[in-house]
Amino acid sequence: MNIENIASKSIILNFLYRLIILMKKNYEKSMISYAIGKLWEKTRLYCNHSKICAYLSKSNYLDRLWANSFICHNLSKYINMPGKFFRKVYLKNEKIFSHSYGFKLIKHLLERFELIIGFALVIIMIIPDHRWYNAYGVFITILLALSFFIKTIIEPSTTIDTENLDFTFILFFVSIIMAAATSLFPKDSVNYFIQYMTAFIAVIIIVSSMKNVDNLNTVIEFAVFAVFLTSLYGIWQWKVVGIQVNPSLTDVTLNQGMTGRVYSTMGNPNVYGELLVLIMPFFGAIIFNTKSIINKIIYSLMSVPVLVILLKTGSRSAWVAFAFAVFVFVFFKNKKLLPFLIIAGILAIPLLPSSIYRRILTLFNPNDTSLKYRKQILEPAMPMLKDFWFGGVGLGNKVFNIIYKRYKPFTLKTVAHTHNLYIQIWLEAGIAAIISIVWFIFRILRKSIISIMSKKDNNINNILIAAVSGLSGLLIMGFADHIWFYNRILFMFWVIVAIIISSIKILNMENS
Repeated sequence: MNIENIASKSIILNFLYRLIILMKKNYEKSMISYAIGKLWEKTRLYCNHSKICAYLSKSNYLDRLWANSFICHNLSKYINMPGKFFRKVYLKNEKIFSHSYGFKLIKHLLERFELIIGFALVIIMIIPDHRWYNAYGVFITILLALSFFIKTIIEPSTTIDTENLDFTFILFFVSIIMAAATSLFPKDSVNYFIQYMTAFIAVIIIVSSMKNVDNLNTVIEFAVFAVFLTSLYGIWQWKVVGIQVNPSLTDVTLNQGMTGRVYSTMGNPNVYGELLVLIMPFFGAIIFNTKSIINKIIYSLMSVPVLVILLKTGSRSAWVAFAFAVFVFVFFKNKKLLPFLIIAGILAIPLLPSSIYRRILTLFNPNDTSLKYRKQILEPAMPMLKDFWFGGVGLGNKVFNIIYKRYKPFTLKTVAHTHNLYIQIWLEAGIAAIISIVWFIFRILRKSIISIMSKKDNNINNILIAAVSGLSGLLIMGFADHIWFYNRILFMFWVIVAIIISSIKILNMENS
């Protein structure tokens, strides 16, 4: 007897199913449902006559302008020129290569390039922090780039795609190049510039290699599997090894009874929380996209330890960000479920462990040392921003620290960053960087929402909803932390951006 038959004959599952149906019917007949329906109708009516909503929903001529521009045309021409040259060499000697078993193996692997990308993501996420070096990320990206370059040589249909990269994406990375070149301490900005370029190359590789929704699903499956493995490692830290309470990470006077915070492979609980917020919504995408009930059950079960370990990170900003990500996911998937989500969230609060409940309450406590510390950091940052608002001081925390010391009071210890993504970008890279990144985020979210609302491909919709949810949650977290400080999170942020761009690209290909 297979799992589907067992599930269909289960008394418990049938009871839960009937209970949900009953709740749904009662809700649809309730005053709350009626009020929300009327509110939604009025909101939709307002949007239909709103110039802002009209702008957000119409096709953007700037995309067409970029695709037909001299810059885009020549960028595509010159970046693909080496591949075209070596393709001619390959075609002349194709018979020689065809007799090589090693080449046949490479060709077979490159045909499933999404597996290579997925495996790379797993390696990046599961290596423990004390074993990780940023050079690994650079090395992995170089290998991906070389592999994809070989793929462009042996597959005529494969090219480096620049047309689908939003022009604001190009503007942002041009501003990063300028920030590195004009840094007050250029040598100290080199390493951070390399990390940015690594992420930039990764975006191009992913966008260029994703051809259909199956490719995207494969990459996402690898990503959620990697996060699942990190959660098991986190449980091992928590239950087997044990984690001591770190007073520098937790206010022990306000969080009595709280155990050590799980950090898994990331070395810091807040950083690990950032990774979880970014990737966890994709469990929903896979569960909705997979046709097999067995796979739905497996991925649902895999999400449980990940959710538990999110709570054990003790990262309040990650909790808030994840709650926001869930809200965004449900909003785009089925708005009618929002009241159930809110009620379930309220009912779940008394069921939380006392240590986590007290940890949540500290968000509203003005005496919390973490909140005070962030305020103390931001106060000197404002005069510094006033002096360096145009060009910034240069990329990286080393340059930031050298200049920040001139502004901070003597009572404030060494500061790694401002604990705010947006102020940090502005301080490091100047006005051009902050404008271009905010513009890019706005445009990429706008395109995603238009694609989601069009409902043209349910599978891509689920991927876009998950990506927008995770990205939105992490961007909310960016107001309380410098989420790009840790290079692996910087890399994964741009991987999710690449998944969004690829999804929109595939949807446009299906519609053309």
